[in-house]
Amino acid sequence: MRVKEINCIDSKIDAKLKAPSSKSYTHRALCIASLAEGESKIIDPLFSDDTKYTLNSLRKFGINIIDGSTSKSKLFKIEGGGGRLDSPKEPLYIGNSGTSLRFMMAISPLVNGAVIIDGDSEVRKRPVRGLESSLKQLGIEVSSNEGCPPVRISSKGIFGGETIIESRESSQYLSGLLIASPYCNPYLKINVEGNLPSSPYVDMTIDVMNNFGVNVKRNDYSEFYISPSKYIGRDYTVEGDFSNSSYFLAAAAIGGGKVTMENLNRNSKQSDKFFVEILQKMGCSVKWKDSSLTLSGGDLNGIEIDMKKSPDIVPTLAVVAAFSKGQTKIINIETLRYKETDRLKAVANELTKIGCKVEEGKDYLIINPGNLKGEEIETYKDHRMAMSFAVSGLFIEGIKVRDPECVSKSYPEFWNDFSKFCGGIN
Repeated sequence: MRVKEINCIDSKIDAKLKAPSSKSYTHRALCIASLAEGESKIIDPLFSDDTKYTLNSLRKFGINIIDGSTSKSKLFKIEGGGGRLDSPKEPLYIGNSGTSLRFMMAISPLVNGAVIIDGDSEVRKRPVRGLESSLKQLGIEVSSNEGCPPVRISSKGIFGGETIIESRESSQYLSGLLIASPYCNPYLKINVEGNLPSSPYVDMTIDVMNNFGVNVKRNDYSEFYISPSKYIGRDYTVEGDFSNSSYFLAAAAIGGGKVTMENLNRNSKQSDKFFVEILQKMGCSVKWKDSSLTLSGGDLNGIEIDMKKSPDIVPTLAVVAAFSKGQTKIINIETLRYKETDRLKAVANELTKIGCKVEEGKDYLIINPGNLKGEEIETYKDHRMAMSFAVSGLFIEGIKVRDPECVSKSYPEFWNDFSKFCGGIN
């Protein structure tokens, strides 16, 4: 397994960088455009392992998707199926993409036939029981390996009625059903059981649905009602990603430097926009100008913060906490146990390894900074572990990141951008 050593920087960061396109918005736009009437152009999508798995799966459903990218711009042209999907001739392979898994499951009832969805050894540990149960309530035949992939879904191409979804493990269950919902018959009513985690991701889903001409009636996050409708093809530009911007913002925060991130939407529905507010609370200053965000680092203080709505940036926050003054407590993060790895345990392990005192609870982390030291970081095949702990190596001598290629899952250009950003890697 390859190991990448990070070089410490010897001066304050003063950098400008264009934020990569949003992975979450790319997934949603690709799926919805594929179900729409007519042609859509998805402008500036994210090219990554996860989005490629979604693209390949949609093509197996019979959707015509053309890569119209040039050296200057990225573009997909999609001829939507109007809510009709072909029966795939072979299983859908979705690697370790949890988003692809849940979204393909949710739209599979639009197929008159059977769909098998499978992936690598890691995705076979990802839970789908909540979505499986919800689809069964709608009359869809679903079988799985004790609530995990591989999954087999059999349908007559029609679904609808009323269902309950238990979404404790992932908001993607609900997002997937919403994406498929305009093609329900005679209607779709979704009742959400319990408290929905990562609720801003559902707002993102509805935002894209609205852009393609479909409205959703809702009662906060507890009840959703959709009448038969249809998406209309359109040109759709994918906005920049706050999740993947977090690593550069964190570096500026820790080092007391400055970074300007371009291509960010100040009014974005993205949950990880919250990271900007967190860094302000910890001691940084922020200025917006149009679609550019400039963050300047300051004296960082530990905080207590509820991250239920934004769990993906917990690894980045945890690394910032290691360089802060005082204790940081991060609560309501049980969903991290159902990610690419048990991300809560992984973060605790690696922070402890580099010198922090960490208490790991069922759904929380308490981080006390210590005498930080260089170590080889295990990434657990998790892209966010690799990128977050790469930031620590800018300020701790001897940090090495194992399996650096795992960043291709969400941000294939990370190491190139990181190098341009600070010249901090070998």
